[in-house]
Amino acid sequence: MNRLISATALSVIVAAALVATAAAVPSKAAAKGKSVTLHLVMKDVGFNWVVDNPPRQGDNAPPTLGDQFVFTADLLTRSGAHAGIFAATCTAARGGAHGKLVCYGGYSLKGGLISGVAMPGDGNTTHVAITGGTGAYEGVTGSAVEVSRGNNSPLTDVAIHLIFP
Repeated sequence: MNRLISATALSVIVAAALVATAAAVPSKAAAKGKSVTLHLVMKDVGFNWVVDNPPRQGDNAPPTLGDQFVFTADLLTRSGAHAGIFAATCTAARGGAHGKLVCYGGYSLKGGLISGVAMPGDGNTTHVAITGGTGAYEGVTGSAVEVSRGNNSPLTDVAIHLIFP
């Protein structure tokens, strides 16, 4: 269950990303209404239940309303170089077998932070709304698509489309 939620949640939240080298800061050409698509790989680092730790109904049961967990991942370029850190918190907004999570997270990259929100589903793909950023990413909007490489893999591929104000 932890791996499933971790993979789903990692295929979640807030955009991660960076163009060809996730460690690069967007160029000045990316300013004023321009867009950039960033490509990263997230590698699971940690996962922990917050509220019930683990949920009262057991590790292999679905979360109940209000259960929370946090997770973190290293952000890597496609070639495996370190690009930053990802962290997120998810809350079960609806519990049970067909529950819904709401996740808030941030990608800390060279030049600033990109934040986002997602409601991951049961599949390996999560769509993220980019809600803003700091530093080089100040005022960005956009979306991300995160695709888990599967329950037995700690890796998730991330493509973030950023639109600069």
